[in-house]
This record gives sequence, structure tokens and C-alpha cells, in this order.
Amino acid sequence: MANELEPTWGARLTHAAWLLAEAGLPQPEQEAAAMLAHLLGTPEALLAAQPATPMRPRDVETYAAWVARRIGGVPAPYITGHLEFMGLDIAVGWESPLPPRGAQRVVGAALHWARSHIPGELSTAEMGTGCGAIALALAALEPRFTRIYAVDASAAALAKAEANGARYLLNLVITWLVGRDLAAIPEPVDLLVWSQLDLAASGIDALIQASARLRPGGALICAVTAAQRLAATDALLQAGAALFWVEPEGSEGDAPAIAVAQFL
Repeated sequence: MANELEPTWGARLTHAAWLLAEAGLPQPEQEAAAMLAHLLGTPEALLAAQPATPMRPRDVETYAAWVARRIGGVPAPYITGHLEFMGLDIAVGWESPLPPRGAQRVVGAALHWARSHIPGELSTAEMGTGCGAIALALAALEPRFTRIYAVDASAAALAKAEANGARYLLNLVITWLVGRDLAAIPEPVDLLVWSQLDLAASGIDALIQASARLRPGGALICAVTAAQRLAATDALLQAGAALFWVEPEGSEGDAPAIAVAQFL
């Protein structure tokens, strides 16, 4: 059927969106347009405005292959090689763990905390940075973060993240560190960010120990699933934190809540 379609932007977009919808993907039109825009290096608005524009046979074949991979369950950033995150275009590869659900709310909570803080420079550390999206967003969106330590166990993931930091000139602020736990942070910081904390894998101890890696008046922001929320609350209160939660929006009720723990 695909070969019977006109080789135009509009025809291929419409068909791709139909295939993605049939596969049960929640935003088929948006995904179809985003993939084609990446493939052609063309703004999505132009795709919509000029649907009769013809496509080269090579692009038709590549686009069909991309759509098939997406239907097969491959995340779109691994297909296009790019992740759009809070206004940043981040290059990713298979070695780059993608941000977990709730990552944008983690950044939002961190920015709110920083902007509510007394004036002055701030330092932060992100554990399990993966592709580096959160660290990059904090550096790009809040100039008060003058020192950011981004920690991950994968040297390959950090190399890719560091390349993105270099492209945006953010490595003047971000230090990329290989490590698995809080010991990788070279000094106490004002804010500790943990976007994907697994309490089942010694996460409770990490929460209790977090205050030792914070400067006086520092805070911890982490994402916690509903099933682990009670344990996280107990651990943070045990560590002496004042705690509140940033809840998921109604449309993502199964997404993690964000704990914001302030230490004296």
C-alpha cells in the first residue's frame, strides 16, 4: 500500500500518522511530523504548509523504515538521533539512556527552587544523568547554577552528553563524572537532583545520606513512584528534611511524583 501513495510530504505524513495510530501510539500526527522533519531537515510548519512537495525515493524509503521501527517499539530519539528537551536539541545514541517520565517536572522543580533561593551562585549535582538532558537544561535555563556535576555509571553515555554540552558551550558549567553513588560528587552542593531513584536498590540509604552531600540549607529533588512514595517520605524525614511533593498532571496520573526535600 505504501508504494501506491504519492511520494509527497502530505501523502506520506498522512499514511505514517495512520500507521502509528493503528499501532496505538498516543500522538501519531505529532510523531509522524517530527520524524519527517528530522529526516528532511525541514520545519514541521513548512511540511504542513506545502503538502504537495515531492520526496526523493531515498527519503521515501528511509521514512517508511523509520515509521516501521517506531511501530516496532523503538523510541523516536533512537531513530532520529535527536531528543527535543525543554528547548534543547540533544544528540543521542543507543548508549544514551533517555530521560525518565517526570524529567521535565524535575527540572521545573529545580528551577523554582533556585529562583526562590537567596541571590547568589548555586551548585548542583545530578545523579544518573544518562543523556545529560536535565543537567543541560539546568545549565541553559538558570544562570545561577554556575557549577553542575553530572554523574553516571556509563562512560559512553557521558561522552555523548559531554559532546552536547560542548556544542551548547555548557561545559564551562557542567563537569561530567563517572560514578555510581554520591561518593562521585567532589564537594557538597546546594542542590542534589535524582530523576530516577530506585529505592529497591539501596535508594533508601542514599536518601538518608543525601544531607551529607549538601551544603547548609541545601535541597534534594527526586522522582519517586507511587509505590515507593511512603518509603521515600520516611527516609527523608528520618534524614531531617522538610518535605513537599510536586504531583503529576491529571493526564499522566501514573507518572512519578517529585519530592522536594529541604534540609536546614
